[in-house]
Amino acid sequence: MKKVAFLILGFVLVSKLHATVPTIQASNFIYNNLQCDGVNLQWTNGNGSSRIIVAKLGSKPDYVPVDGIVYNAAAKFGSKPKTYGTNNDNLIVYNSNSTNFVKIDSLLPCTTYYFTIYEHDNNGSSTKYLTTGAPTVSFTTYCVSLDFSVGYIDSCQINNKYEFKNASTSTIPGISYLFDFGDGDSSSASPVLHSYKTSGLISAKIKTVTNIKGCQNVFSKGVKVFQKKVVFIDFSFNDDTVQCFEGNLFYFKTGAYTNPLSGIYGYRWFTQFDTTDFSFFKKTIPVSGRFKVSLEVTTKVQYGSTVLLTPCKDTVYTYITVLPSPVGKMTLNDTFQCLKRQSFKFDNPNNTLVSFKWYFGDKDSSLTKSATHVYKDTGNYQVIHVAKDTNGCLGRDTIMVRVAPDAKSQFSGLDTFYCSSKQPVSLFHSLPAGRFYLYPTQGDALIPDQLGSHTLGYIAREGYCEDTSFAKFVVGKTPVPDLGADIAICSTNVHVLDANDTGRYLWNTGEITRTISVSKSGKYIVNLIQGKCSAKDSVNIVFATKPKLNLGSDTILCKGGSLKLNASSPTSTYKWNTGSTDSFVYAFSPGKYVVTVTNPCGVTQDSIYVNYQTDYCDLFMANAFTPGNDLVNNVFMPRGRNISVKSFQIFNRWGELIFETDMDNVGWDGTYKGDYVPDGLYIWRLNYWTNNGPYIKKSNAFGQILLIR
Repeated sequence: MKKVAFLILGFVLVSKLHATVPTIQASNFIYNNLQCDGVNLQWTNGNGSSRIIVAKLGSKPDYVPVDGIVYNAAAKFGSKPKTYGTNNDNLIVYNSNSTNFVKIDSLLPCTTYYFTIYEHDNNGSSTKYLTTGAPTVSFTTYCVSLDFSVGYIDSCQINNKYEFKNASTSTIPGISYLFDFGDGDSSSASPVLHSYKTSGLISAKIKTVTNIKGCQNVFSKGVKVFQKKVVFIDFSFNDDTVQCFEGNLFYFKTGAYTNPLSGIYGYRWFTQFDTTDFSFFKKTIPVSGRFKVSLEVTTKVQYGSTVLLTPCKDTVYTYITVLPSPVGKMTLNDTFQCLKRQSFKFDNPNNTLVSFKWYFGDKDSSLTKSATHVYKDTGNYQVIHVAKDTNGCLGRDTIMVRVAPDAKSQFSGLDTFYCSSKQPVSLFHSLPAGRFYLYPTQGDALIPDQLGSHTLGYIAREGYCEDTSFAKFVVGKTPVPDLGADIAICSTNVHVLDANDTGRYLWNTGEITRTISVSKSGKYIVNLIQGKCSAKDSVNIVFATKPKLNLGSDTILCKGGSLKLNASSPTSTYKWNTGSTDSFVYAFSPGKYVVTVTNPCGVTQDSIYVNYQTDYCDLFMANAFTPGNDLVNNVFMPRGRNISVKSFQIFNRWGELIFETDMDNVGWDGTYKGDYVPDGLYIWRLNYWTNNGPYIKKSNAFGQILLIR
């Protein structure tokens, strides 16, 4: 039989050696029966004798079959070592003429694949492939990731309850899931609540109802069910759940119902104030009210020497009541008052009182529910209030009150009368914490500019205590004489001066009339008196003529010199051709200097030419000197008019510094380091200052000196 099959196959291959090259590609290239690890490919054959399918993971195949090559195929993706393409990542998954479909296996879940089908003539080593228009199909394999969560609503053996939630993800259409709780029960709902009848570690599972080849179909997770101790609060030690605020102490302990379960347990008591980890509850509650006390008992599990808490708990609770203190609502109008006008008012508005008493701290007391008390001296006092209410609760409360010394207000610096002005008057007061009022002030200063009679008050504060003092004063009108602006009069006529305000007059000329006539240049002052207030005004009057100028004759100055040009004239303005508007200028450079002087009587102009020599006139330096013992021309030094030496240096012919000074009237004696230097030329350099008008002129000079012995 095997030999016959071989002959038939050989016949088929031989008969196709001269098959026609295909011209029509396969069509209707589709996939079906998609799995997590496989797929069926189906197509309609073209006019080739056979078909070849090239596959690639993640992108379209980039390898095209080459004529003359016979390719081996494997429908299990990646099972053959032979790969093709630039990156060797193209596979041949089909090469046959037997069917129009193929099943591809060994794919990865959740992965995208591409398949391209080509027609060929199946001519062995002469095979021709139709490579144009080849159809491609792509898809992403199915995937399933099973997971679920378990919420421990109560994880104890008695009344335990768990919430199961499906957390699985899948790309399979219409997939459904089933919870297997591990105790014979199951459910397809999510979320779903479930309770167990036994304790221990139970393996719960989630499954896929539809079994998709190659996909995960079951996932398990352990669920812990713990034993539980049923407890109650035992009040047999102290069943007083209602107590007064003063001296309250609640004391309970835990109790357990008969329970066949055994184990070790943790205890915790909860209140709104704190928690305690004891098998008993013993606590003083700091405030009044009704409060919940909860007891939580947790099952513990011992692993070797380590004891761990489990989620298995039993909780019970009760309520306790702390009755309010009968003195808890005590009121007081003020805890701090001054000795003067003090009145402390105490009250307890509690309407359930049956007895009450106030102790004021000064050996005085009161049995009234509301009490008023006045202290005779300053100091701090402890007030004690005791009361009892209809519940039989006794209360005691204390409060500190203070009676402070009265403040004493004093201030000084204010006279009884001021002439109106903007000059501030400084005020001084006894206590720094206070304020002035009734008349405007600027801090501790007063401006007496509001005419009339006034009162100034000062409120002094010491702590919370105040005191007020007052002082009266009057602000009178200050006269305002006005003689006008300074003037120049270009005539010999008299000029009339008017004080321009009423009152008594006293001029510096001795006259006492409101107006006076003047005919001489000078300063005229009038003192105007109105009641207690007086004021002065003055005016400068110049009986002038047209300005007179004399800048002097044209002149020649030494190099670096200067000349002050003065054009001063009373009540005049000035304009120089240098741009200056001062009454004088300094000439520092050659040229023509022109000034125009203007006063109310006219305009005068003058000019002067200033030239300069090419040499300095203020410095004189010898060109030779003879140091020795003849006492004639022994020292070489700078000489000049009003010069100040800043640096004088001597250098030899090689540029070496052999002498230096910064002092006036100090020169070189022709030595260097105590020895005489040879005859010859030496270089000197000088930096000096001279006064040049209002300025300091800085100059540099240098030259040669011949030393002769």
